[in-house]
Amino acid sequence: MTRQKVVAVTACPTGIAHTFMAANKIIAWAKAHNIEVKVETQGSDGVKNRLTKQDIASATTIILATDVPIQDAERFENIPHLQTRTQELIKHTDRYLRQALAMEKNVTPVAHEDDLPRSAYQIFIGHIMAAISYMLPVVVMGGLMMATAKITGQFINIEHSPFSVLDKVGFMTIKFMYPVFAMYLAFSIAGKPALIPGLIGGMMSDEVYKRFFDIEGFMPSGFFGAIGIGFFVGYLVRWLNDSIHVRQQLTTIKTMLIVPLITGITLVMVMEYLINPIFGSLNQLMVVFFTSAGDTGRGFYSAMIAAGTAFDLGGPVNKAAGSVALGLNGISETFDLTARELSIVIPSIGVGFAAFLNGRFGLPDVFSQEEKTVGSTSLLLGVIGISEGAIPFILKNPRLIPVFMTGAVAGALVAIALGVKQTLPLPAIWGWPLATNVAGYLASVFIGALICALGVLYVSPKNAR
Repeated sequence: MTRQKVVAVTACPTGIAHTFMAANKIIAWAKAHNIEVKVETQGSDGVKNRLTKQDIASATTIILATDVPIQDAERFENIPHLQTRTQELIKHTDRYLRQALAMEKNVTPVAHEDDLPRSAYQIFIGHIMAAISYMLPVVVMGGLMMATAKITGQFINIEHSPFSVLDKVGFMTIKFMYPVFAMYLAFSIAGKPALIPGLIGGMMSDEVYKRFFDIEGFMPSGFFGAIGIGFFVGYLVRWLNDSIHVRQQLTTIKTMLIVPLITGITLVMVMEYLINPIFGSLNQLMVVFFTSAGDTGRGFYSAMIAAGTAFDLGGPVNKAAGSVALGLNGISETFDLTARELSIVIPSIGVGFAAFLNGRFGLPDVFSQEEKTVGSTSLLLGVIGISEGAIPFILKNPRLIPVFMTGAVAGALVAIALGVKQTLPLPAIWGWPLATNVAGYLASVFIGALICALGVLYVSPKNAR
């Protein structure tokens, strides 16, 4: 009897945690059942272990555990496969693997998850997360360039040097995060025809537009404006392509002239007279409210950003909180990235503390040996700025979500009380040296993480011996 073979592709928005967690789950399950397996990961380091045509042709079944559009997706067109999200596969590995093996890929097409209707919320979040996955490298690249310049500037005078240029280019790069976000949000909906219209709309939503035309009194519509124009452009382009019917000989005129012309004129009018006025006014009200409240306003704003960041550890709420914080960063003394950058690492470091404290000093013993190992790894991930190390614990026990939020908010408020301020989008060891009052920054991380650790130990069920 021919040995069964499973091939899969895994990809998540950040390309760090869920991508490889899902891959490891598939590999472990297949080996346990004596099934040949090969998993292609499309992570932050590119495509690894790429599936060849032979791999796909010889497979008993194909699984696509993806949260974002994947590269070379055409390889799987017209081939029966199981489509799911990484988080679902991580939680229900056995169910999805057995469902996939029952599909009989080489015999008849079988309906799979992608054929099932998705809710409006699932569609909305799917497009948002896909766009954010393309926006993140812009923020990271710009932040790293600015950080390199500023760290160098602490030791030598960088004025009129290449490092000064590096600082300016890094700042400019970060200002393109919303244009890139809107561009790929539209792309997620309507494909390549929506890329440039989305880019234009995104530029009009942020300071790129304000600075280029030197518009006085203009308040960018920011993240919410980019969301609005991204969806508008995406669905407008899709509707135009579906509704305008021309002879085959005139298809080029439709795609290169008619659709871009209508889209360009419409999006500019919508941005100028609808989206920017509405969301720009809301942003202005928010800035005035928090700024006028002084330290209280900064504390309330920081608490909201911290809670959102720690809510789902890299999920849509986390990404939305980060995008809002980045957009408002530097508008006034009230708005910086301290709460955001602290809350990225506090839950993961807290889980690491919990693994160390487990069963010691009279504290509860709730971790298995495997969980202690995962907790230690989470600590290391937190130190280098990766929040997803704590995800396995909230998947197992969702009651830890408010625990992590409480620890993150506490750490942010302690930082404010100690006069800590960070304006560069770099968490953990990459950004700590650039914060004001580094000792206070580290104390804030420690206090927030300790609250998370104690919460984990007292909220988790006791370890069964």
